[in-house]
Amino acid sequence: MPLTTLDPTSALIVVDLQKGIASFVAADAFDEVVRRSRQLADAFRRRGLPVV
Repeated sequence: MPLTTLDPTSALIVVDLQKGIASFVAADAFDEVVRRSRQLADAFRRRGLPVV
């Protein structure tokens, strides 16, 4: 079931999204992880929620 709402006390914590740290992920998959992480961060910021 997709998550369609964010609890107002939520925060997004992004950890180690660097190619050197996440080298176990294939290059094309890594780019997708970064893209989706950016989308999540943007969604949190639009709602005034913290991104760490």
